[in-house]
Amino acid sequence: MTGTATPSELAHEYGEARQRMSDLVIGADATVGSTPIPACPQWTVHALFSHVTGIAADLSARRNPGADVQAWVDGQIAERADRALADVLAEWAEVGPQFQELIERKPAGFGGLLYDLIAHEHDLRGAIRVPGAREGAGLVAAMEMERAMLERDLASHDLPAVRLAAGGHEFVAGDGGVELTLDLGDRADGLFELFRALGSRRSRAQLAQLPWQGDLDRFLAALAHMPLPDHDLVE
Repeated sequence: MTGTATPSELAHEYGEARQRMSDLVIGADATVGSTPIPACPQWTVHALFSHVTGIAADLSARRNPGADVQAWVDGQIAERADRALADVLAEWAEVGPQFQELIERKPAGFGGLLYDLIAHEHDLRGAIRVPGAREGAGLVAAMEMERAMLERDLASHDLPAVRLAAGGHEFVAGDGGVELTLDLGDRADGLFELFRALGSRRSRAQLAQLPWQGDLDRFLAALAHMPLPDHDLVE
């Protein structure tokens, strides 16, 4: 666990995000499950929900990933491929609270998965074009987890510190003096934009358009902890 959120707060924010995501598709047109996810081009809405449900189900049952994490994730999606989206949601409603309890008991091991869920909430929102939840404690906690990932990536690339700021929030990662800054000031969606930029949800061209102070190219390998989208992701 990182940041100032308590274990109970992390668990609570997981539950809040789960409910928001479920509410977005419950009662929607039956075709919503086949909607592609632009931020995760290999997935549909159904696959995304299979993933987040599978994580909660597997980890609650101590079916932990092996060396090949991608195979573990792919298996979660394949296992639920023939189920109706409503059935996947029903499973998540059952196992989600169990996973919240696991987060609260063992935040160091499982609290970080709030980041994954918040990221996928916005992947879902982008796919179905229902923006929202772009501020609040859950997003702040997830952003702090991104800051911790960036700190590790900066160290692995032997790079100095980075400062990120928006909406009254500031996140500094790395050691030594700050040599790259992104301050979005009071921009209404500033915290959300920081979160998506640092979460490899913006193209190289989109990152370059942000008001960085410093040499972005020098830091790009640490900032992009996953491959960047080939095309602009507009949300």
